[in-house]
Amino acid sequence: MVFKKIETQELPDIHSHGHLYEHEETGAQVLHLANNDTNKSFTIGFKTPPYNDNGITHILEHSVLNGSKKYPSKEPFVELIKGSLNTFVNAMTFSDKTIYPVASTNEKDFGHLVDVYLDAVFQPKLYHDKQILAQEGWHYHLENEEDELIYKGVVYNEMKGAAASPEGQIYDHISSQLYPNTVYSKNSGGDPKEIPTLTHEEFIAYHQMHYHPSNSLTIVYGDLNRTDLFSKLEEYFDGMCKQDEAIDLSIKPSQPKEAVHTDTYSITAGDNPAGKDYLALAWHGALPDETLDIFGLEVLDEILFGNNQSPLKKALLDAEIGGDINSDVSEIGYPTAFMIMAKYSEADKMATFKDVVQETLTDLVDKGIDKERIQAALNKITFQTREAAISEDNPRGVIYAIQSLNTWLYDKDPFINLQFNHYLNELSIKADEGYFEELIQRKLIDNDLFTQIILKAEPGKSDKQEAKTLKKLQEYKEKISDDERQRIIKETRALIERQETPDRSEDLAKIPTLKREDLTTDEQEYPLEEEAFNEETTFYYAEQFTSGIDYIDLYFDISDFNQSEYECLGYFSHLLGKLATDNYDESALQTEMDTHTGGIYGGVSIYEEREGKIKPVFKISGKALAASLDDLVGLMKEIAMHTHFDNKSELLKITQRLISNFENKVNFSSHGIVANRALSQVKPTAKLSEHLGGIDQFNYLKSVRDDLKADDRAISKDLTHLLDKLMNKARLNVLYTGDAERKETVKNALKAAFNSLPSKPLGDKAVYETGEKQSEAYITAQDVNYVGLGSDASGHFDFSGATQVLSTAFRFDYLWNAIRVKGGAYGSLYRHTRNGSVALGSYRDPNIKNTLDVYEGIPDYVKALELSEEELLKYIIGTLSPLEQPKSAHSKGLTAFNRLQHKITKDDIVELKKEILNTDAAKLQALHKGFKAVIDDGSVVVIGNKTQIENQKDLFDKIYELY
Repeated sequence: MVFKKIETQELPDIHSHGHLYEHEETGAQVLHLANNDTNKSFTIGFKTPPYNDNGITHILEHSVLNGSKKYPSKEPFVELIKGSLNTFVNAMTFSDKTIYPVASTNEKDFGHLVDVYLDAVFQPKLYHDKQILAQEGWHYHLENEEDELIYKGVVYNEMKGAAASPEGQIYDHISSQLYPNTVYSKNSGGDPKEIPTLTHEEFIAYHQMHYHPSNSLTIVYGDLNRTDLFSKLEEYFDGMCKQDEAIDLSIKPSQPKEAVHTDTYSITAGDNPAGKDYLALAWHGALPDETLDIFGLEVLDEILFGNNQSPLKKALLDAEIGGDINSDVSEIGYPTAFMIMAKYSEADKMATFKDVVQETLTDLVDKGIDKERIQAALNKITFQTREAAISEDNPRGVIYAIQSLNTWLYDKDPFINLQFNHYLNELSIKADEGYFEELIQRKLIDNDLFTQIILKAEPGKSDKQEAKTLKKLQEYKEKISDDERQRIIKETRALIERQETPDRSEDLAKIPTLKREDLTTDEQEYPLEEEAFNEETTFYYAEQFTSGIDYIDLYFDISDFNQSEYECLGYFSHLLGKLATDNYDESALQTEMDTHTGGIYGGVSIYEEREGKIKPVFKISGKALAASLDDLVGLMKEIAMHTHFDNKSELLKITQRLISNFENKVNFSSHGIVANRALSQVKPTAKLSEHLGGIDQFNYLKSVRDDLKADDRAISKDLTHLLDKLMNKARLNVLYTGDAERKETVKNALKAAFNSLPSKPLGDKAVYETGEKQSEAYITAQDVNYVGLGSDASGHFDFSGATQVLSTAFRFDYLWNAIRVKGGAYGSLYRHTRNGSVALGSYRDPNIKNTLDVYEGIPDYVKALELSEEELLKYIIGTLSPLEQPKSAHSKGLTAFNRLQHKITKDDIVELKKEILNTDAAKLQALHKGFKAVIDDGSVVVIGNKTQIENQKDLFDKIYELY
């Protein structure tokens, strides 16, 4: 059978030609976004609506990657990554679709990725291997008669972690309330209480129905061989016939189940629930054919909530409805919803919340929205979409695949969301005709498809649920017969044996991989020129094609700032651009920035040279189209030199948002938090990072919030002092990334703007210390844990090609198998950097002590490591892969600058690649003594479940409540 072309469209917004094909036999459609991008991508997606909350779609996403007909090893997905130069490999479950995207700049590698993924989704081993569902989904786990019976499974533990997020619960409730009796009222990720109801028979039947070519949509992107791609698809499509009935995801929105839906979420037992409720309002927004309105709602969201000065967000904050206000245009699936959420609130404020929203919206309709605010929102979104179209930091083809599926999945035009300029231009025209006021009236004020959600804080809820589940399981264990109990023990041990048994060498050999001759030590040169800026300061210039965007980074030397100032510096960095200045109030400043720039941001970067010299800088970054250079430079000057810190009310709002952001980070990125916290006890640079953005910063923010509520003005003085100290001509260096002919123009504009800065000698360079060395645990209202270990390898082994190959082996072999496959955690991290830092972390982990034992087993693993040439080559390729990732123009400029600051040259990268290629098993094994010392000297930090932490309190020197 053949593919026939059914449509072609020019897509200038994404610099592509779109070609739509259909497989004649099955009706499967394929979209090729053709262009000269060498970062090729392939995405195959399926309509996968959930019919209950047992997580079947999510567990299938994991399970199809656990071996297939052609590639029968236990995890060809992991083996593939080891031997691939991929730029992206993943799988994702949404509310009504599951997608499998891959990307690579290497043609041969790209073909391998596509081969393995196609066989995985269409010919998985899960039909005949029940242990795959047991491992990835759930199983009764009982290793010995005397043990407690528990549930175990990767997705089961992942979703226990996800369920701890109150924000996630709000989204689930909005979907179920706005779209009752539809697939969108179900939890596609899986509810931990329902996951154990999933049977193998249901699992197989779902795959048979939904993973069929007729139900597939494929998007390929970039400079690729279409004939070869179609041949690969035909191998799986031909002879499959067309399914009799297509899966229809369309729904007709109906009245919500309840006017107000109330539930609870868990906070730590003993915690005071006052002021910790969540409130949400949500409206049905649009269906897939309402394209302009969907774009309009995105712009409206920016108008109403883009910053603290936006009219509806400001009204809600001023009314003290919540300490933090969020909004979202949520692409739930076939429907799109508009929602507003208040955090740090009280349940009895719901009526006031609703009234403030209605009154503010009505006032905006009656009086009209400020035209400058509308234009600023349109400019901001237009800038973001145009910049994304030239960025290489994320594989564009995968992003465009997801955007096309937002209409194509529902039998609409797949090109709509790839033609964003048309709709943004139309919105700009219609704005003058009252479009946004009419949109508010139609979609929000007069919309009966509306729900209200109250989520009350309940101390110890998760602990009570966990205890109830454990009691239920022990009662079940006692109730079943001895034979049934022995069957569970036998199945548990058999699963462990499967997990511990290496794949057959002949199965591993079937997985395609690159050869040594496919690899190179070539490294791109990132140009960077240096010129004098002020006396003893430098203007750096990185020539890159940026499509007419100027990227400016101001670097202020802060090497004489004391360590005690860094918590305030971290806070300070988030305030710039959000507070009033000499010439603008907060609202006018935000409008000016959104109208004329792509954003202006503060931050702190810590550089460390190889010999250990630490070079910290305060950074102000901005970007704008070339025509807006004067506006960009003027605003950067205004923000850098003339910000006011005396608005206590505004400071409090921003502080609440920063606290909220960190708490959200705890729910989704705690493995990174514990890893850096542990490192901060052994590395001064990591301790500075802790002050700037870790648990130290979080505790500092809470103290600032308390002081502001108590009307303590000391923080305003501290911030003003920091600004005065920073604004010194002797500190200021500049990086410009952009077109060569603009270099002098940009340099002269910046010199003129900052010429009035005082020039004062810098103080003595500060000395930086590590944190106190102790094992720490931080209790949160979660049923899972994040287990971190940090250590300093300096003096034990050097950063080298061999240590980086070992890093790959740890991530995709030892830690993957011990922590995820056997331990049931969702994932783990391992990181070894040039300054000697070694960091480990686990993610959504049911264990603590077992995971620490895994870390302690690393030296023995290294000592016993015996690799065939084929296995070693895979690790070598997987180690080279991150070094080959494409970069955006601005990233290339930053890379050149960062390498200079770290004193790393292109030749150093080439040498590292050579070391990687020359690594052998003996070089790896020789590192085991060094790893023994590194692990033994490490610091441990855990964030996690109260009961588990307290049951293993002997592991810790200090136990804290995180919130």
